[in-house]
Amino acid sequence: MRDPIVAIALAGTSRQEQVNFITGTPMDALLTELPEGEVERTFLLSAGAWAIYRQAGTQAQQSTETCTTAGAETLRECSLETALLVSRLLAGDQSALLPEALERLHQQGLRLPFRLLPLALNVTGKETRAAIFPLLGERGRWLSQFNPAWKWVNNYLAADEESLPAGAETIWQEGTSGQRAEILRRLRAVDPDKARAWLEAVWKQEKADARSEFVSVLEIGLCAADEPFLERVLDDRAGGVRATAANLLARLPKSALSERMRQRGQSMLAMVDGRVRITAPTELAKEWQRDGIAETPPRQVSQRAWWLFQILVTIEPTFWETYLGASPAELLALLPAHDGWRTQIIEGWSRAAMNFRAEGWLQSLWSWWYEHYQEIREKEVLIEYSYPEQFLPSMSGPIAERIVLSLIEKGNGDQFLNWSNLLFQLPRPWSVEFAQTYLSLFRERCTVESMQTDTFNPYNNPWLQNLPTVALALPVACFDEATRAWDFPEDGKWHIQHARQQIQEFANTIHTRQKIDEEII
Repeated sequence: MRDPIVAIALAGTSRQEQVNFITGTPMDALLTELPEGEVERTFLLSAGAWAIYRQAGTQAQQSTETCTTAGAETLRECSLETALLVSRLLAGDQSALLPEALERLHQQGLRLPFRLLPLALNVTGKETRAAIFPLLGERGRWLSQFNPAWKWVNNYLAADEESLPAGAETIWQEGTSGQRAEILRRLRAVDPDKARAWLEAVWKQEKADARSEFVSVLEIGLCAADEPFLERVLDDRAGGVRATAANLLARLPKSALSERMRQRGQSMLAMVDGRVRITAPTELAKEWQRDGIAETPPRQVSQRAWWLFQILVTIEPTFWETYLGASPAELLALLPAHDGWRTQIIEGWSRAAMNFRAEGWLQSLWSWWYEHYQEIREKEVLIEYSYPEQFLPSMSGPIAERIVLSLIEKGNGDQFLNWSNLLFQLPRPWSVEFAQTYLSLFRERCTVESMQTDTFNPYNNPWLQNLPTVALALPVACFDEATRAWDFPEDGKWHIQHARQQIQEFANTIHTRQKIDEEII
């Protein structure tokens, strides 16, 4: 029988000549005390009372299952001071420092106290959850079973990263997708052949997403023995799976795919009369598609340019030095300046240099992009124009820092390629030498006197704008110098007040990082 209140709500009070609120329950006596003449108000009050009546009369569900207790903790609980610090970071205060604090806790073999577990289990984001998981302890993993929102814990395994947990093969067969990928990753690290055998045995029954994730694990310990299996994966029906396999095969210099790509590259580039001649492909053969070359280009990119680019990115750049008989810098200079394909060739070489971390090529390419940046920026480019920024993480720290420092010292004001845009890409933490030089230049180029001028704009000052990045990148040895006091005047000018606030926030971040270093032990 339908509830009378529900029936009235469905029909509407305006469509009924007489609204009957009688429910046949003891609640009717309460309803008689409501004022007359206001049908809608009476209905809403009745509905609220009826809902509370129903809720109060509902019996709680009885569980027949016996709940197991959490296992004994094996990790040491962090200190009270550390717990207060982490709780603040988890709550969103200076959240940019949370990854550093979590990593420090993991390094020290600590776990979170029980009172922080609900807050920790509610975190979102794949990277944050991966960092939180080792800190949950036995109680946290046990607690996760009681809230559907905490089920993400099931995607992780409670064991040392270098070892296999008990029942590893059972987890591989019956675990969640995340657990299976983790088991495969760990097995791959200690027994690559066995991991590959496990994968081959279940390959045909896996879904495309799982196949793509699992085959990418072969990156760990990738070797020639993986080639036969990866070559078969090139016939997979899912394009993403084929592309992953092709990428791995391209990293095996003696693989058949690498040789096929080099032959295709040789048909496109040749040294003729002291210049590099470019012949872009005119058609895409089926065997090219099997090797991971996609037919359809991104929007506003021609098919020939797209095919050319995809082939070049799979070939280790050092191959061109031998084949064309010139150094990276010479080859860049020997490309025809007025040929429409020059930029596409350099983009392909740029992506390949990052893929293979070809240090010599990266430096030469950096110089080329820096010299031609504005020119290329104004033209249509195949994929993107942000290669100078992308090169830095692929370079060794000292070389990347030297490049950025040279731009800072030159006072580069190029609106397209400014040192301020590159600072975030440097490997962290910065070296002590670079950090000390940067802090010294900061105080030299951004003095209190310069802030007092009418032309000073804190919203357009690269030194102040980059303080959040600097605060996260400085090494511990530079904390004291970074927080050395500034002699700000008691000036009411808005830009002075704003600059003071930015520097104070910078100092606060450094102080918190100092606490992380000193207290998490």
